[in-house]
Amino acid sequence: MTDTLPNLRIDDDEYDEFREPLESMCENFPGSYWRDLEDRPLDDRYPQEFVDALMESGFLSALIPEEYGGAGLPIRTASVILETIHSTGCNASAAMGQMYLPDILVRYGSEEQKQKYLPEIATGKLRFLSYAISEPGTSSDIADMATAAEKRDDSYVVKGAKHWVICAKQTDLLLLLARTSSAGEGGNPHDGISAFLVDMRTALGNGVKAELFDAMTSGNAAHLEFEGLELPLDSLIGAEGKGYGYYSDLVICESILLASCLMGDSDYFSERAVNYANERVVFGRSISHYQGIQFPISKAYIEVESARLVGIKAAALYDAGQRSGVQASLANHLAADAAWAMADACFTTHGGFAFAREYDIERKWKDVRVMRMNPRSTSTLLAHIWENEFGGTQLR
Repeated sequence: MTDTLPNLRIDDDEYDEFREPLESMCENFPGSYWRDLEDRPLDDRYPQEFVDALMESGFLSALIPEEYGGAGLPIRTASVILETIHSTGCNASAAMGQMYLPDILVRYGSEEQKQKYLPEIATGKLRFLSYAISEPGTSSDIADMATAAEKRDDSYVVKGAKHWVICAKQTDLLLLLARTSSAGEGGNPHDGISAFLVDMRTALGNGVKAELFDAMTSGNAAHLEFEGLELPLDSLIGAEGKGYGYYSDLVICESILLASCLMGDSDYFSERAVNYANERVVFGRSISHYQGIQFPISKAYIEVESARLVGIKAAALYDAGQRSGVQASLANHLAADAAWAMADACFTTHGGFAFAREYDIERKWKDVRVMRMNPRSTSTLLAHIWENEFGGTQLR
C-alpha cells in the first residue's frame, strides 16, 4: 500500500544529472537564435535545430516505458527537464508533445500500435508533436465538434476542420479527435468522439491541407482542413466513441508539464530582474535598494514558490497513480499567474530596456502570455476546477 502513496520530494539537488547537460545544450541556443527565428519568413520560423538537439539528447523519451525504448522516468523528472529548458531562455513548446502525447498509446493503444510507434518515438526518429482538437466554430466546446470520421468498409473517412494545431507541418504523427457517432440524448455529450493517429507524412496534400497562422507562437500553429482523408481501421486508438476520455487523461499529464515550463520561465525572469536591479545605478546606487523594485519581485516570488509546491504535489499524485485532474489544473493555473507576475516585475525592473529585443525580456514575456491562453486558458482551468471539485455544471 505504501507504494501508492505520494512522494513529495522538494529537494532539487538530485536532479543535477538532468539539469547540467540540459543547461549545457541550451547554451548553444542563445537569445540571438530565437530572435533570428522571429525575423524569418512564416514557413521558416520553426526552431528545427533546437528540436533536433532535443530529440538527439533522449530527454524527450523520459515518460515512455523502458520496454518500448524509453527511460520510464516519473513525471516529476520530466517536469524538471522542461523547467530547466525554459529557465535558460529557450522554449520547449515546439517539441514537448514528443514527451507526453505517446502516453495515450501507452495507456490505450493496442500492443501492435505500441510496438510499431513507441520505440521510434523514443529514439526521435518518429515525431509525435501535435494534436488536433479545437475547431473554428466551437473552440473549447469539444462536445459540439463537427469534424467527423465515417466508417466505410476498411477505412474511416474524415471531413472537417481544426485550428491552432501546433507543429502541424513538422510532426510525423498527429492525434486527432473526431466524431464517429452522435452522443445520444440524455447521455454524456462527449460520447461518440473517437481518437485517431494520423500519419502526416502521407496525409498532407492527400486529404489534409494546412495553412499557417502568422502568430506569436514558436510552434508554427496551423489551420487544418480534412477533405475526405482516409484512415486505416488500425489508426483508431482504443475503443470507438471513447476518445474524449482518453484525451482528458492526457490533459492531466500535459497540465503538469505546462506548469513546469512556466516555473522555468519564472526562474528566467527572476534571475534577469535581480541581476539587472543590482547592476543598474540610479541616484547614486543600484535600483535594488528601492522598494519599488524589491516588492514586485518579492511578491511574484511568493506566487512562484507557491505554484511550484502545488506542481510538485500534482506530479507526486500522478506518479503514485492518483492522477488528480484538479491538482493538475491548480498547478497550471497558479503557474500561469505566477509566471505572468514575475514577467511583469522583470519588465518593470528593466524599464524601457524591456522593450528592446536584444534583452530578450519582451520575447519571453510573449511566451508566458501565450501560455495563459494556450492550450487551455486560465478561465477554462477555473471551470474545470469548479466542475470537478465542487460538482458544478459540466462543460459541454
